[in-house]
Amino acid sequence: MASNQNGIIYKESNFHFLIEKQNSAYKGIFFDYGLRVNSLLKSNSNSQIIEKGYLIIKKNVFYFSVGRFNQNISNESKLLSTGSLSISNNALPLPMIDIGINEFTPVIFRQFNFQFKGGLSHGWFNKNQYLKAPYLHQKNLYLKKKIKPNQSLTLGIIHMAMWGGETQIHLNQPQKISDYLRIFFLQPASDKGLKQERINTLGNHLGIWDLAYERDKNQKKLKLYYQHPFEDESGARWLSNGFDGLYGIEILSNEKKLISQFLYEYLNTMNQSGPEGASDSTYGWDNYYNHYIYQSGWTYNNKVIGNPLFTLGSNKGSYSDETYIINNRIKAHHIGIMGNLSKNINYKILITNSRNYGVFPDEAKSKQKNNTYRFKNGLFQNSGVLQIQFNNIFKEFNFQVSYGIDQGQLLVPTKALLFSINYNYSMVSSSK
Repeated sequence: MASNQNGIIYKESNFHFLIEKQNSAYKGIFFDYGLRVNSLLKSNSNSQIIEKGYLIIKKNVFYFSVGRFNQNISNESKLLSTGSLSISNNALPLPMIDIGINEFTPVIFRQFNFQFKGGLSHGWFNKNQYLKAPYLHQKNLYLKKKIKPNQSLTLGIIHMAMWGGETQIHLNQPQKISDYLRIFFLQPASDKGLKQERINTLGNHLGIWDLAYERDKNQKKLKLYYQHPFEDESGARWLSNGFDGLYGIEILSNEKKLISQFLYEYLNTMNQSGPEGASDSTYGWDNYYNHYIYQSGWTYNNKVIGNPLFTLGSNKGSYSDETYIINNRIKAHHIGIMGNLSKNINYKILITNSRNYGVFPDEAKSKQKNNTYRFKNGLFQNSGVLQIQFNNIFKEFNFQVSYGIDQGQLLVPTKALLFSINYNYSMVSSSK
């Protein structure tokens, strides 16, 4: 219940208000806009969070977006997945400007027919433990090829980078236009950058290779996907981090039945280019989602931006004295099921079993100090949630009840029960 909720944790009573409008037309230009506000229902609290607030302008195949919104770029299941290895729905969306082509567009290159889409984003992190908030650079490109009328292959790459800002340890980071171009083309820092940035690449770069196969037959869809993470050139270009990644198989039915959607995912991030630190002879310690300059790592508003099975925490005297990703070496099995119990009642089940081995740098420091590393033999964790939704039981009201449980060695054992009521005003009248 705490994962993939746009950064909202339902530990207290909440009120949500959402207004959205899609495809408003004006002289051939289409507009989407929306605002979703979350407010805690406590007499002594004025906590309000804008989960979404955006404007999208569309013309032909092009779009321009500004605000806080879910990008949903990668190929994983949006309803049942543990979460993308790039940008999931786990954290509050970053405010950003985004341009590109978000629908697959056909193109003919000589005798090769394929489809493509892509985008370019500039975003802003919050200060968190930084003196000045860093920037986000994100770009993506996807190619799709129909191999048969009902089958297709998709290959994409998502490249992301944290850059600029000011940290307590490393102070001001380069953030001029020329530095942006270095970030864009993955170039080393100028002579004003830190020594390691001049040797390697300016900023904190990470991303995924994203591969998917889809087949449609008899009102059913089969999707196989694989997301391969990279934290540096060795992982992106030479795949030296082995077969680390998120593997998924999803089966969907267009019919409303007891089981209309099934997902199995396997996450393995154990390789990371090897157990030895990076040197002239090894590319090791990819240390997914962590970075020596931006020590909050791949997080926003104290939530992991990518897959939430990567554990955020603190361990003073180790990799960092602040909050960082304390667990990124993971083996996990995940099952998701959705279906319909009746015409107006549907359900969702998520079950995750994981084994968690911490991070290589922390393990090395523990060995140096002759301490027993907490994650040495892998900490097991079982998590699950059952969600049942009653649709239109009373006019336009929807009711939902969820039961969640965490048991294991990684997280504090927890059980939770969540009730929610939703009223959809747009269902009152199509004119409204």
